[in-house]
Amino acid sequence: MAERTRTGNRRDVIAFLSDYGLEDEFVGVCHGVMVNIAPDVRIIDVHHNILRQDIAHGAVVLQQTLPFLPGCVHLCVVDPTVGSDRRAVALQCSWGDVFIGPDNGLMIPAARSAGDIVRAVEITDERFLLTPVSRTFQGRDLFAPAAAHVANGVDVTELGPELDPGDLVPLEIPTAWVHDDHLHAEVLQVDRFGNLQLNLGWDLLAEVGLDKAERLEVRLEGHRINVPLARAFYEVEAGGFVLVEDSYRHLSLAVNQGDAAAQLRAGAGSTAIVGPTLR
Repeated sequence: MAERTRTGNRRDVIAFLSDYGLEDEFVGVCHGVMVNIAPDVRIIDVHHNILRQDIAHGAVVLQQTLPFLPGCVHLCVVDPTVGSDRRAVALQCSWGDVFIGPDNGLMIPAARSAGDIVRAVEITDERFLLTPVSRTFQGRDLFAPAAAHVANGVDVTELGPELDPGDLVPLEIPTAWVHDDHLHAEVLQVDRFGNLQLNLGWDLLAEVGLDKAERLEVRLEGHRINVPLARAFYEVEAGGFVLVEDSYRHLSLAVNQGDAAAQLRAGAGSTAIVGPTLR
């Protein structure tokens, strides 16, 4: 096991996001590694059902949850090329957050939202890893111990050589765009209730004069539906479609007491056209 290393700049919380799921022991083992190194740390399990190997889904969730987890060490493991020559990195941001994970774009949108990256390093120093490092479970041997050591006060510059933040693998979360009187949007993610989170909010509706509309037309996966805008799901009858502003200020297409994703056969990445209803 890695040695416990304590310095002065300690952090109380590690926020852990992954695509590991909860059917296997992976999350629990990573917890064990971290508390062995930093026994006083609090670990918040943000999400472990990120779609398998879906970097974009992980990036969306990581960025959206960031305001509620400020100043944390963020352990981020969605790593479809684990064991390859992709780099393991630590990113320190101007607002105090540190992101630990693979250099595959997963952490970039959140890091930009945390005041942008002021320091990036490649994690290579074996003092802060479990060796030998597995080629298939680097969450356990590389990312979790590095996160715990940073939480224990180790400066990110001790983890390995510095990198130019501009050389990190980029990732952009798509945004809706305006065309005439309608918007071209995309489903960012689907929650467990089947609600389809779109990459638009009231501000974009206002750009095309639709923010005061009572109903909108949504074209999605071959369906063309007339949907009321409402403040909450209950404002439409059970089984009815509705557009509501979700807790992250995105518009979500939902079915009251139903499953919009299943009914429309839609998912993350599905494109949608949102515009005025036909008169």
